[in-house]
Amino acid sequence: MKNLLPAIAFACLATPVFSQFHIGLSGGGNMSYWTWEVKSPGTSIDYEPAMGWRTVGFGEWQMNSLLGFRAEFGTQMKANKMIENFIFETDLLAGDLDGTKWVFREFYQFYEGSFLVQVSPIKKCRQVYLLAGGTAGWLALGWKTTKGSEAHIKHSSKSFIYLKDPSWNRNAFAADFGLGGNIPLGVNSKIKVEARYQHSLSNLSNYENVDASISSLLFNVGYLHRL
Repeated sequence: MKNLLPAIAFACLATPVFSQFHIGLSGGGNMSYWTWEVKSPGTSIDYEPAMGWRTVGFGEWQMNSLLGFRAEFGTQMKANKMIENFIFETDLLAGDLDGTKWVFREFYQFYEGSFLVQVSPIKKCRQVYLLAGGTAGWLALGWKTTKGSEAHIKHSSKSFIYLKDPSWNRNAFAADFGLGGNIPLGVNSKIKVEARYQHSLSNLSNYENVDASISSLLFNVGYLHRL
């Protein structure tokens, strides 16, 4: 009997907490923005932003109507591209003065964990929230592709990037800011629609002479179920 009363009291206190706890999955696309500058002699690589994707599993605890917390773990693919026009002798012989377009792409896959705070400031519309927090990641895999043509023959190649080279800093950190909304699906489920910006706080290069970072604009849709 002595053990039963504390157990009942704990259950009564824990039930409201766990009734506001959700788990779910989220996925979507991203647009990665790359900065890659060599301080001396003062040059930079003009990477263009490119589409990638992100998928995570997450848990969310809604403490009250104003404040909530979320933890995520998953993977994100970040990409870039460069487009170059080259004029080969075969192009000149064919009278093509514009040359041949070659597209170079790089893909980097990160494993990431995030801790986020959700604030719903509009009293009459608690389903809309602001989002802030941080993300820590690890660069797991990288590869690059080349596509183009020469003398009307199409070329395509793929090669992996050796990330174990000491010039790479595989640890990544970012600050997250975003805006989202919840769409209720009955009593126990909801859909989450979100736009988020991840601002890089780390250098992808271990060389002091190189500043390299990746910031991403994310568009995610998730499904949550209350436990």
